[in-house]
Amino acid sequence: MQFLCRKVLTLTIASLVMTGSTAALAQASYPNKPIRIVVGYPPGGGTDAAGRQMAQRIQDKLKATVIVENRPGASGGLGQLTVARSAPDGYSLAVGTVGSLAVKTTFPELKFDPVKELVPVALLSSTPHALVVPASSPYTTVAQLVDAAKTKKDGLTYASGGVGGSTHLAVEMLAATGGFKAQHIAYKGSSPAHLDLVAGRVDFMMDILSSASPLIRSGRLRLLAVTSAKRVPQYPDVPTVSETSGFANFEAVGWLGLFAPRGTDPKIIQKLSNALNDKQDVEGFKAQVEANGAYYTPMPTGQFDVYVKSEYNRWYPVIERSLK
Repeated sequence: MQFLCRKVLTLTIASLVMTGSTAALAQASYPNKPIRIVVGYPPGGGTDAAGRQMAQRIQDKLKATVIVENRPGASGGLGQLTVARSAPDGYSLAVGTVGSLAVKTTFPELKFDPVKELVPVALLSSTPHALVVPASSPYTTVAQLVDAAKTKKDGLTYASGGVGGSTHLAVEMLAATGGFKAQHIAYKGSSPAHLDLVAGRVDFMMDILSSASPLIRSGRLRLLAVTSAKRVPQYPDVPTVSETSGFANFEAVGWLGLFAPRGTDPKIIQKLSNALNDKQDVEGFKAQVEANGAYYTPMPTGQFDVYVKSEYNRWYPVIERSLK
């Protein structure tokens, strides 16, 4: 009997050692198969562009195949849910935004909390929002648009890339500050919202600048203001919202980063974070990220985790107000 117990104990220890060796081997050989980055929005918008930029950077740095998969819906929540429910092995990753902070509240039917179920890997970029109207719009200033929203019988309509996303919450913040109401029309991403905005079927939108820039440069949208604290270099003649009377200190900046399922090995998280924050040949990558109005603001995993928590505290009152 004692011999049998000793044999079982020996086999158990051997099994644990083998399991540990297998885990260590998995970490050392990572990645050894394609990595999937899920974007919770349609192709063509700013979030999709950021996902593809991160995919290319990881592919270049880790010598891996990285595939971008678009799964739009629930303001990015469906794509993030897909990743959160995937194996925490570093091969399924999600692009996260300010909208990630609102998913639990805005879409309770998903029974999903990205803040708790996903781990911040690295921040890629931040971008001010662009307050834009169709080129044919009669509004040329923020003040004119706000006055119209206050006095027009049926109010103004605004497009967003989805309920609870940054393009929705930024307008909620603007409306609360300016004391006006507007009718929200949500789309599954910025790209379909742009179609109706350019056609004049909605009055305005507060899109992230990097997403709206191609349409601004082509003359199909008119940029009234940006939501950063200071004017942006790409449009030095365009005022900030805070320069308009009644909007002092107004600021609404979006961000884009990479997340992994909770439980992913910290060494794998660190490897991905290091790839995205690698300073070698960074100038070319920075120029690519900033081409359309984003700011390259790299932030490693630990620092990004603290930032996400602080952003949740900042935006939660706006999220609650948007649902009333």
